[in-house]
Amino acid sequence: MTLAALRARLRPRSIAGQMALLVVAGIAVAHAVATMSFFLLHEPQNPDTLPGVAAARVGVLARLLDVAEPSARPALIAAGARSLPLVEVEPWDGVAPPGAEPAPDRAIVRRLRAAAGRPVTVTSLKPSGNSDFLHVGIVTGNGAMLRATLADDPLRPPRQGALIFTVVFLALTLALLCLWATRALTAPLARLASAAEAFGARDDHVALPQSGPQEVLAVSSALDRMRSRVRRLIDDRTQMLAAISHDLRTPITRLRLRAEFIEDESARAATLRDLDQMNGLVEAALSFVRDGQARDPGSHSLVDLASVVQTVCDGFTDIGAPVTVERSRHVLVRGQPDELQRAVTNLVDNAVKYGGRASLTMEGSARGVRICVLDSGPGIPDAERETMLQPFVRGDRARNLNAASGFGLGLSIVQAIVEAHDGRLTLENRPEGGLCAAIELPLAARDFSGGKPTPPAAEEPAARAA
Repeated sequence: MTLAALRARLRPRSIAGQMALLVVAGIAVAHAVATMSFFLLHEPQNPDTLPGVAAARVGVLARLLDVAEPSARPALIAAGARSLPLVEVEPWDGVAPPGAEPAPDRAIVRRLRAAAGRPVTVTSLKPSGNSDFLHVGIVTGNGAMLRATLADDPLRPPRQGALIFTVVFLALTLALLCLWATRALTAPLARLASAAEAFGARDDHVALPQSGPQEVLAVSSALDRMRSRVRRLIDDRTQMLAAISHDLRTPITRLRLRAEFIEDESARAATLRDLDQMNGLVEAALSFVRDGQARDPGSHSLVDLASVVQTVCDGFTDIGAPVTVERSRHVLVRGQPDELQRAVTNLVDNAVKYGGRASLTMEGSARGVRICVLDSGPGIPDAERETMLQPFVRGDRARNLNAASGFGLGLSIVQAIVEAHDGRLTLENRPEGGLCAAIELPLAARDFSGGKPTPPAAEEPAARAA
């Protein structure tokens, strides 16, 4: 069995098991580093071998001699010599050899003075040629005298640097271990999220994770099955629309040929325009399903919104519908003229169908420009307003007015077109009665200036009666 296979077998398959393994591994590493540091940095078990401890005990002995009776001092010195086997302590008559001088200012001498707790005179009894030991004579304030031989050690401070390094090393080790384990644990989740995000986009080739915790593998398998079902559903819908498109082309072509024999020039042009629009709608629907998304936003062009509104109004007034443009603004938006015209047409058609008439106004708004389609119909109850934007949903009042008036797709199509143009569709009941269906779109000036658009100048009110 290879090492990789053994590691895969020993690794827990669930997320909970892998998290538990991560915690246990972190604790084990912390204990291992702490144990190693203890053995490397611990002090000797016998403190008498430390030069600083020996100097402190000599200083304590000097303090005891200073407060003791003169007759008891020899016995204290003898007892100190027995209790300090690593330090030579003996009585001193106070006579210094020739050339003696005060003890040098070294760490061992400072430790001795500090342990004595009172002023003492420390004299070097041997030249400083021997660097291993320091021979000193000590005289206390009450006249007690002794001589001692101490190891001349610089009294290195505790290994603070090594201790800090150990703590930092332990923290970095645990952090790296946790980071590596966390990335290994979350990498399958990230790949799964990327595959789910790419599903339905143009570049839908992200592979699903084939390794990882069993929960991730279960979600990956479910997502793979869901993708297969959705693709099959999309393929079926594409084939159905392709068949519908093929079947519609023949009658549209026949209608186009018949329209050529219409003697009225304006009626022939209007009929051909409607046939072109019907053919364009069929092709656009088929292209949408085939490509998996609407037209590329890069194909948007500058559109004079007032011209679109006026074109829609002219089309309805030509057939005798009571549609007027009360207020218009020549502003430029970035979008697709056919789609915007279709959105406005659907709103005007609903206003005429359910409100008897339609009045269009254009005004500035915080988003850029606002197209309002006003009618005098029954309006939409507040409880049904959000539902009316869903496909195949028609309001009760509309259904009572005309049971065969449509399939409830008009408002949902308008909302999809407006959102594709970074706009917003709102439905509001008017206080005087009727409905106000408003489309808000950003101005094209934002694309060039990067700031707030300049409010467009309003034209003179232009009304076109039915």
